[in-house]
Amino acid sequence: MTTRRSFFKTAGLGAAAITGTTLSGCKTIASCDQSSDSDQQDSFKLGLAGYTFVKFKLDETLKMVEKVGVNYLCIKDFHLPQDCTPEDVVAFHKKCAEHNVTGYGCGPIYMETAEAAQKAFEYTQRVGVKTLVGVPYKLIDKKRVENQELLEFINELVKKYDIKYAIHNHGPDMPELFPNAESCMKRIAQMDQRVGLCLDIGHEYRDGRCPVAAIMKYHDRIHDMHIKNVSDGSKQGRTIEMSRGKINIASVVKALRKVGYSGVCSLEYEKDNTAPLAGVAESIGYFKGVADAGRA
Repeated sequence: MTTRRSFFKTAGLGAAAITGTTLSGCKTIASCDQSSDSDQQDSFKLGLAGYTFVKFKLDETLKMVEKVGVNYLCIKDFHLPQDCTPEDVVAFHKKCAEHNVTGYGCGPIYMETAEAAQKAFEYTQRVGVKTLVGVPYKLIDKKRVENQELLEFINELVKKYDIKYAIHNHGPDMPELFPNAESCMKRIAQMDQRVGLCLDIGHEYRDGRCPVAAIMKYHDRIHDMHIKNVSDGSKQGRTIEMSRGKINIASVVKALRKVGYSGVCSLEYEKDNTAPLAGVAESIGYFKGVADAGRA
């Protein structure tokens, strides 16, 4: 029979054997440090999608981004409007730098016309970033539907501006508007390589697809990513704290490493949008923990 005293004695001896320490304590301070493997740098970066903070002004947003230890933010136009001046852009980047945050891309921006697409590219160029997350659509019977003609125009814009255009997939909520990575690639397979995907792994999973398979198959056209977890692999699935959802995040990280993804993985946390900090912190912490564990 294992008593409480014998259980802790055995556990303590096991820990000592694993760490190479005595029960009285560590041999050196260094033996408490994380292993050098944990310090290896991934080619991808961890960021936050601006939509996470849809209810907050820029100052409040940057404080939260800094608080959770993230350094990259995808810029939404409610934080930096599309009609911003060059002076506005300078002030925006200065304010971000004060919080150790870099605005790395713009969007998602929904666009229905060539004029709207042109404006979005001019805005992205003015902001000084190289990635535009977008959703080209047309209205049919009051529904947003994929717009191939506009995509052809965008294909010329990426050449003109040398800006990557990343189409955001929308899952089963909008089946006519790029529900998954495959539907995007069917539209853009023959286009310039700078026309690609912003792979939202939550919507991909909710559409009955495997995010890992999408990463492996389309990695050379993934220009941005929205990471999250969801409560179910169906239309009823909703964003949830990353540690509590159905997607195997460890497998996602492993796939990103295998293909050498070098873009940003931005958490898009759509839950609790009036008070997102706790869920964002839990999700960021979980993702970092999974990534560190995968290096061991």
